Amino acid sequence: MEQPLDGLRVVDTTNNRGELCGRLLADLGASVVLVEPLGGSSLRNAAPFSSDGESLGFLWRNANKSGISIDFETENGSDELLSLLMEADVWIEDGSDIGSVASSNVREACPSLVITSITPFGYTGPYAELIANDDVLEAMSGMMFKAGISEKDPLLPPTSMATDVASISAAVATVLAVYQKMKTGKGQHIDLSIMTAAGATTDWSYSNASVLKAADRPYNEVRQGGGFMYPIFQCSDGWVRMVILSPRQWESLWDWMGKPEAFSDLEYWSQVGNRIMNADVLNPAYSEFFSDKKMLEICVEGQNRGIVVTPLLKPDEVLLDPHLTARGTFIDTEVAQDVVGRIASGFFELDNVRHGFNHRAPQLGEHNGFSFNGDRLAFNSPDTEAPLPLSGIRVLDFGIGGVGVETSRLLAEYGADVIKVETRTYPDFIRLVALSETSPSFASSSRSKRSFGCNVKTEEGLQIIHQLVAESDVIVENSATGVMESLGLGYENLQKCNPDIVMISSQLVGSRGPNSHWTGYGPTTQTYGGLLHLWDYDDDDAPATNGTIFPDHAAGRLCALSGISALIGRDTRGGATHTEVAQVEVVVNMIAEQLLKESLTPGSTGPVGNRHEQRAPRGPFRCTGEEQWVVISIENDEQWDSFVNAVGSPDWATDEQLATIEGRVANAEKLNEHVAKWVQQHSRSEVFDLLQSAGVPCGPMIIGMEMLEDPHLDARGWTLEIDQPGVGYMKLEGPAWVSERMGGPITFPAPDLAGETREIAAEVLQMGDESIDDLISRGILEE
Repeated sequence: MEQPLDGLRVVDTTNNRGELCGRLLADLGASVVLVEPLGGSSLRNAAPFSSDGESLGFLWRNANKSGISIDFETENGSDELLSLLMEADVWIEDGSDIGSVASSNVREACPSLVITSITPFGYTGPYAELIANDDVLEAMSGMMFKAGISEKDPLLPPTSMATDVASISAAVATVLAVYQKMKTGKGQHIDLSIMTAAGATTDWSYSNASVLKAADRPYNEVRQGGGFMYPIFQCSDGWVRMVILSPRQWESLWDWMGKPEAFSDLEYWSQVGNRIMNADVLNPAYSEFFSDKKMLEICVEGQNRGIVVTPLLKPDEVLLDPHLTARGTFIDTEVAQDVVGRIASGFFELDNVRHGFNHRAPQLGEHNGFSFNGDRLAFNSPDTEAPLPLSGIRVLDFGIGGVGVETSRLLAEYGADVIKVETRTYPDFIRLVALSETSPSFASSSRSKRSFGCNVKTEEGLQIIHQLVAESDVIVENSATGVMESLGLGYENLQKCNPDIVMISSQLVGSRGPNSHWTGYGPTTQTYGGLLHLWDYDDDDAPATNGTIFPDHAAGRLCALSGISALIGRDTRGGATHTEVAQVEVVVNMIAEQLLKESLTPGSTGPVGNRHEQRAPRGPFRCTGEEQWVVISIENDEQWDSFVNAVGSPDWATDEQLATIEGRVANAEKLNEHVAKWVQQHSRSEVFDLLQSAGVPCGPMIIGMEMLEDPHLDARGWTLEIDQPGVGYMKLEGPAWVSERMGGPITFPAPDLAGETREIAAEVLQMGDESIDDLISRGILEE
């Protein structure tokens, strides 16, 4: 399938908040027009810049779009925008002032239009009117508290991560609404909160915190770098990150290290819990082993031995990496008029064809007079009700860990019948991390599914799965490269079973390229993709790292986006599709503007801690109390004046050098010291309430336990509660958005392993009890 969203018409009025949503839809074939005010989007003025002053963030997030400029303050401008919206299928907006045009009146005028609103906190809830930029949202969404080390300040990420991952969720919501519209003919308003969207894509802190709180057990939520799970080790020419979870991985490492006698009790040391408890003994041994070896040689040898180890690459190394080069992860192209650079080529591959960067972002007003043309996405004469977008869709979930299971969970929440195919011989390792067959993390990502136990390595088991494929619409998998083919479940095999199947795949570094056999987990792509190097303090100490599992949840949403888009393409034009999202390319694309900067100006990109070239004061500041922090992030003179008045106009704040943003940035270190001293005298809530009332971007750094009681999350319906067998009472991360017609999220406990085997065999495969009993007795099926 060439472009699954070909013919979808999208109007994008986002202004420095949510542009990635429209870019993603354009990558998948939609016709997207960016509508800017006459002065241009404020994102055009956001660092980093090319040598001629072009915003690299704007160029990346607005590639593949047409662009017009409108005077929103005039009646003619409003009429022009409304005229475009009357021709469109989707409108993406961010709450910016665009004159008399608002989502409420457009909804009445265009009842078939899908309107996706991307705002910091959504249009409802107690935080709806708060002032927030991406820094504040990082803190309030639970994304920030795991970055850095306890001896230093928490670390803000080196890119607008909260807004960008929320934009991915916004794109998922949009295609769900479009798919539902194909059945009903009705549009709807999607109200997405960046805070909740980012909170749902951090990791499993929320669900795990709820279980520990219910058990009255402590939960360590103080930043500790990569901690005992995701440590890094210095080698002769750099650093590597190694993650050892399974007994097989440990035994291979022990063999590689020369079978040291101190760790020869394989029964003991093969258990991950025992290794965690003895990290203070093991990590020095690892460090000594790696100290005289080269970074890439360690990774090649380790991966060949089945050990998860990846290099901590710097931006220049990422841009020239042979594997990424072979994959076409970057292209050298015109990124702005007369500006050629190396830019990330995009997140998606469909049927082995890259769906990403196609042409540069528009100049201001470049396509004035624009009107949609060409064939429009077909919406068949709808005469049915569809309370959920994916009602009638069946998904077979072969996912493990985080990416695949998050993908299928999103599909299940909005109507799909998701069947998790598994076996006790090779269970999903996330099931077992709590030393039982169900962990809180597993419950979070595999809720709302059914489980089918089948030994696919037998001929009869494979035939049964082929029958299920024939009765399904979507296959999700994120196993190591080649595993599905070795089982007889590769894409070509699946097409023979079902010529309209949609297959969604995600491997660590992609299914092709010299390193395609490499395996790993989300945190190991942070090192390979360059994020971990940039997400660090600007000092000479060892890399601080972080404890997040990014990009697992973000990659899961990108997979869902490509899969739902493929369903739209299948239902309008027919045919099977294989969509792929390489996890390392999620990381690369999320820091694309930083990598583009490095390609344009070699040596210009590195870790800067919490400094920002356009914001000061900026960063986390410690309040009274234990580990109580607020983020303050001032972007302009108006906010600075409000801050000065709010804190009582002390002498240091009225210094003329601080009157302009340039002066404040130039004196940021001393300025932050003054702000830190003021903040230290107050509680977190006092600082937050005072500065927000003055119109200053400020927010508390929230940890998982605090999210459990957050009033805004409750008001937005984000808090979901279940009684999970094997775990007990727990809270789950809820939806990033609320909508008029979408329904959902369907929420029920994660399944027991093979818990619905009999039900599925009878219902879907029409098997009788005797046949099912026989297959179970012979180990073909499990229950």
